[in-house]
Amino acid sequence: MAIRFEEIQLLPGESFRLLRWHDNIRDVEVLGPDGRVHPYEGAGEQWHYHVETELTLVTAGSGTRFVGDSIATFEAPDLVLIGSDVPHYWHGMHDSSGYVVQFSFDPAHPFRRLAEAAGLERLWGDAARGVRFSGDSAARAGAHVDAMVASRGPERLGRFVLAMDALARAPRGERAMLSRKRFVPSRRQATYHGIRDAIRLVLDGFGEQLRLDDVLSRVGMSQATFNRQFKKHTGKTFTRFLNEVRIDAACRQLVETDRSVSEIAYACGYNNISHFNHQFRALRRRTPREFRRRMKKRR
Repeated sequence: MAIRFEEIQLLPGESFRLLRWHDNIRDVEVLGPDGRVHPYEGAGEQWHYHVETELTLVTAGSGTRFVGDSIATFEAPDLVLIGSDVPHYWHGMHDSSGYVVQFSFDPAHPFRRLAEAAGLERLWGDAARGVRFSGDSAARAGAHVDAMVASRGPERLGRFVLAMDALARAPRGERAMLSRKRFVPSRRQATYHGIRDAIRLVLDGFGEQLRLDDVLSRVGMSQATFNRQFKKHTGKTFTRFLNEVRIDAACRQLVETDRSVSEIAYACGYNNISHFNHQFRALRRRTPREFRRRMKKRR
């Protein structure tokens, strides 16, 4: 499945966007700050990412949640915070409902400079890997999100801040990190755009025979510079990152389809089944067939 970049347009002066869905996460509604409701086609059923941070509250239904390299089944209520540029999507979310809050507070945003917002810095850092909240913290934050629907003006903004505060105060037992890795580095780095282009190239073309020379040509770096900067930004080599993305894609297909292991291996860019099995076991500590059996028992 190719990843999609979703461009989210906030209204002028709008601090966040509030979405609501019933039945499926494709047919959603934008709940404007003026109380108006606008239909919108959501991207939640596709493997996608966007610049904005996202808080998703599933109030009814169940399915399989994919956040970064995390794959997990869930039942409502389910509350997750997903940071900027973290790939994600939901599968099997029929007869479901919930809310999505999307916002963008980069380090230069005035909100981040307020002394009162300092307590949220850890939350923004955790969001880079995706976080699932549970217990009283999730219940409090969820109640504020639900109340946003009928709120206007300062009350609506206040509900948003209170929801973030409830998550920031969540004890360790009520927060669980989802993805083991971060996909995209800080925008403040000088080489950010080149490395981000390389990451997008991998996410879009991992099923093909992707050559390092093609990547170097795209980003305009020497191999030595690229290797050094890629490791600096992502914490791993390009080859390791490519293998992780391919194995992540294979995991999704093992869970969602009945395709054979060899078909999935070839679709994810491996032309040697033995090499695929070796890489899969190295990253998931079990064979593809063992992984499939384990995950399908949970569904």
